[in-house]
Amino acid sequence: MKLLALTVLILTICHLEGALVRRQAEEPLTENVFSQYFQKLTDVIKEISDKVKAPEVHSQVQAYFEKSQEQVVPLAKKAFTDTMTFFSSLVESGKKAAC
Repeated sequence: MKLLALTVLILTICHLEGALVRRQAEEPLTENVFSQYFQKLTDVIKEISDKVKAPEVHSQVQAYFEKSQEQVVPLAKKAFTDTMTFFSSLVESGKKAAC
């Protein structure tokens, strides 16, 4: 009986030590993956910032902004006019109904 208990104890200790060694071996791998990920992310951000600094990108953005503004401003003015007309008609119909 003592031999069985001793054997189970030794096997348990060996198993726990093996798990601890595996866990310690895996930790640097995880850190390495994160450091590679952040390095790649940093590189991509630098590339994007370099591209944005290019003058042609600024001119393209400016042209796009002006074109979109030319299209949006008339639509906004028309929507404002239509909304004011609608509310005016509601007010007029409310006045007629009150009388």
